[in-house]
Amino acid sequence: MSPPCQPFTRLGLQKDDQDNRTNSFFHLLDVLTKLKVPPTYILIENVFGFAKKGSSNTRDHLLDTLIKMGYSFQEFHLSPQQFGLPNQRLRYFCIAKRNGKLNFKKEQQEENVEKNEEKEDNKLNNNNNKNDNNNSIDNNNEDRYDNLKILDHIPGYAFHTTLEECDEISNYFDKDLTDDELYEKYKVPHNLLLSKGMLFDIKQKDSKTSNCVTKSYGKFIEGTGSVVQMDSNFKADINDTKSLIPLRLRYFSPKEITRLHGFPEEFKFSPKLTTIQCYRLIGNSLNVKIVSELLKVLFIPNEEEEKEKENQ
Repeated sequence: MSPPCQPFTRLGLQKDDQDNRTNSFFHLLDVLTKLKVPPTYILIENVFGFAKKGSSNTRDHLLDTLIKMGYSFQEFHLSPQQFGLPNQRLRYFCIAKRNGKLNFKKEQQEENVEKNEEKEDNKLNNNNNKNDNNNSIDNNNEDRYDNLKILDHIPGYAFHTTLEECDEISNYFDKDLTDDELYEKYKVPHNLLLSKGMLFDIKQKDSKTSNCVTKSYGKFIEGTGSVVQMDSNFKADINDTKSLIPLRLRYFSPKEITRLHGFPEEFKFSPKLTTIQCYRLIGNSLNVKIVSELLKVLFIPNEEEEKEKENQ
């Protein structure tokens, strides 16, 4: 699940559950509690602010529901850069497994997961003692999940810690076009450079990072993603927007962005879509590499489940 992010974005009003766009997510959580056969596995993604301490009633309701229904869960803050991709897209993830423990590879950080599970059990037990309804949660206890550990990596995964470990962004360029052809096809209009050019996040071809691409990429400027400087022989003068023109600045192509998001090379957009429509779709998408690694944790049986299979 990936509920609407607008109520939690740093550029938005951050109205949390007071924003009507959270209604669909609350409805799904309500439906979840009424299913005769609830899903065994759940994966949730949202922007970093979804789990902002002390101000996310939506997250609290999510965790209340998972605990009530007997899910083991773990939350993460993860970015593609940690997985070797030269892109910064820090996101909140939560994986949940019903009636079974998550299968993390053993390492020191695994203790954090065990502590989280222990805290969840304690919270549920405390609430059970306080209420006649064994599944009820103390809704008056604000910020009750602030102390739960949100992991900054997947335990057991050899994540990357520095930009030097990522590839240059030029490795993700379209190879069927020359640099000149890419520039002509995706160049930033000169009138835009002259009026608002200094707001762009400019990356070199040998840069090992790029900013998060949003659905407004190609339409708005600030905070929507990076552009590429195709001619490194020139430098911009911060006081002169005309100095941006010789840099030959261009947008990433839709295909290049999907590579930064970990999509397989064979992935293709419909030819009926415009470039701007492709940008909007990518801006609302997930990073395939991160999700694939989280799904491995969800679906791979733990030791207890392996033993049960052997005994059957």
